[in-house]
Amino acid sequence: MRNKINTISLTRERKGIFLMATKITGSAIRKARKEKGLSQKQLADGICTQATISLIENRNVCPNINILNQICQRLAINMTDVSFNPRYGEKLFSYIESDMRRHCYLQARERMGRVSFDKLESKLAEGKYYCYQGFAELYIDDDIEEAIYHFNWMLTKYPYENLSFYQAWSNLGLGLAYQKLGKTARAPKFIEESIRILEKIQSHKNRYTNDDICAVIDLYIDIIATYVELEKFDRALKLCAVVLKRLTSTNSIYKIDVVEELASRCLYANGQIVEATMRQFTAMFIADLRGNHQLFEKIMTKNQKHLIELVKKELSKNDGHETLIV
Repeated sequence: MRNKINTISLTRERKGIFLMATKITGSAIRKARKEKGLSQKQLADGICTQATISLIENRNVCPNINILNQICQRLAINMTDVSFNPRYGEKLFSYIESDMRRHCYLQARERMGRVSFDKLESKLAEGKYYCYQGFAELYIDDDIEEAIYHFNWMLTKYPYENLSFYQAWSNLGLGLAYQKLGKTARAPKFIEESIRILEKIQSHKNRYTNDDICAVIDLYIDIIATYVELEKFDRALKLCAVVLKRLTSTNSIYKIDVVEELASRCLYANGQIVEATMRQFTAMFIADLRGNHQLFEKIMTKNQKHLIELVKKELSKNDGHETLIV
């Protein structure tokens, strides 16, 4: 089993997208579970089997990133807290990556200050560092020219296959930089290149695990949001369809609520009011399921408040009376 796990880790390193290692620290899960006063059966309830919890705690491996995500949410811990990263900087990089994907750039920059570039042990780590630095320059220092320099450096100096995800991310960074410069005609060139790379990554889906796909979905969402800002609503809608198809094909609800909400914005902009409203409610229900309270409250108490109040008013007319549901 140990040799198999090491082989998986090496394969993932060659691919370059190991945002959450296949091998995890099971003892950290066990400690957090006991601190919560939960049995293995209680922790597994509604998520997986007790045997899976035992596998995680005793064999240091989780078979599914969605399972790991739900377990960490129930235990109120960060997934990066249970990841296993043996090389210099990898543990810290996993935190930085998590911050970047959640757009917590200030926190990411603080962590990056603890990384010594000279100690990085691989081209993979160096390429990732330049990608991260580009976004830090773009969103914290507001130094667009410096951001463009870092993104271009990553793309020209680290053209390796195992860095394809970070090439896609850096291309999006260039698109965002040119957008901020007001060069909105140039920005889509780099965004479309990012999409092309992501499509290539998805075409090799058998080589990638669920956590890799979650990273791809996160990047697609950033791309869609960028196209919404550029008012390219039809292109954004097509990408929403691509992401939703990918998620439903894997029976995953990972960020479907976010994608549906973005789609609704495009539909509203195109004058498709009824369909847009239905997509808003879909986003609200899934946000509730996923525990995305911020989006749920936004739709419930702001975006669709008037319509929800009308429905409540109509339902109140039947209070105390039997209703027939056909």
